[in-house]
Amino acid sequence: MQVSPVTRRLLQRTLMLQAAGTALALGGVAWYFTHPQRVAALLPERFQPVAQSVTLTASDGALLHATWIPGEGADGKPFARTIVHHHGFNSCGGMLLARKAIFARAPAPVRWPEQREALCAWPVVDEGLRRGYNFLLVDARAHGKSGGAWDSTGELAISDASRWASWLRDQHTQLWVGLWGNSFGAAVGLGLALRGSGGGYDAMVLDSPVVMAEGVYSGVVRPPFYGVIQPVIQRLGAKQLYPMLRAQRPWMPILLIHGEDDGHVPAWQSERVYEVLRDPAHPERTQLWLAPGAAHLEALELEQEEYVRRTLDWFDQWL
Repeated sequence: MQVSPVTRRLLQRTLMLQAAGTALALGGVAWYFTHPQRVAALLPERFQPVAQSVTLTASDGALLHATWIPGEGADGKPFARTIVHHHGFNSCGGMLLARKAIFARAPAPVRWPEQREALCAWPVVDEGLRRGYNFLLVDARAHGKSGGAWDSTGELAISDASRWASWLRDQHTQLWVGLWGNSFGAAVGLGLALRGSGGGYDAMVLDSPVVMAEGVYSGVVRPPFYGVIQPVIQRLGAKQLYPMLRAQRPWMPILLIHGEDDGHVPAWQSERVYEVLRDPAHPERTQLWLAPGAAHLEALELEQEEYVRRTLDWFDQWL
C-alpha cells in the first residue's frame, strides 16, 4: 500500500514524539533515583531534652548526621544497647515514610498516593526506651541533614552504616547494636549482614527490603510507563543483593517484616529472602511477618501494637 507524503510525515512526527517522550521519562526516572528529596522528621518534645545531634565523617569525607537519643539506666548512664534506625530512600532518620508522590512530573500512568502525614518511628522509640534501649536515628547520605553524594549502588550507604556501629561502640561503649531498617535501609541491612561480623551489628529487623529489580513499583506505576522505568531500576545496586544472599547465606539473626499489599516492593521479595536465609538447623534465627492489608512500610501504622512488640521482642532475644 502506497503511503502519501503527508501521512509519512505524520507517522515520522508521531514516532519522534514517542521517542522524545520515552527519553524524557527515562531521564526523569533516572533523576528521581539519583537525587533524593530532603525531608525532616520533627522530633517530639518528649525526646528533645535528651536528644543530641551528632556527626560522623564517612570514608569519602562526607559529613553524616544522626540524632542520638540515650535512655537512662539505674546508674544514670545510657543503656549498653542501641537500636539504629536506617530509613529508606526519600526519607530521614526517625521517619519511615515521607508519603510524597513519586515521579512528581510523570504522566498519567502513575497512581498518585493519598497525601497524609509522614509515618514516623516514635511508637518503637517510646517503647524501646522503656525497655532499656538507646536509639540512633541516622540520616543516610544526601538525606536529612547528612552531606555527601548519593550512591544508588548502596556501597557507600553500607559503609556509612558500619561506621555508625563502630562509633556507638567507641564513643558510647555499646555492647550490643541492632539495626532497624526500612526499604532501602533494609537492603543496607542485608548488605551489612553479608560483611564480616555483620558490619558491626548483632541483630536486625528489616522492613520491606528491596533485593531485586523485578516487581519494584509495579503496584504504583502502570503499563506502558512501567516498561520505561524498568531499565533504570535494573541499574540500581539492589539487584545484586539476592544472588549474593543465595551464595553466602549470612548468619545474622533477622526478622523480616513486609506489608502484604506493598505496591512499591512486592512482599514476595521478603519471602524469597526468608527462604534463602532460613537455616533448618537454626530456624529461630530468621522470621518473617507479613502484615495483612499493609502497603509499603505501613505495617507499623496498621498493626502498631503488633509491630512494636515483634520488633522489640526480636531485639530483646538477640541483644
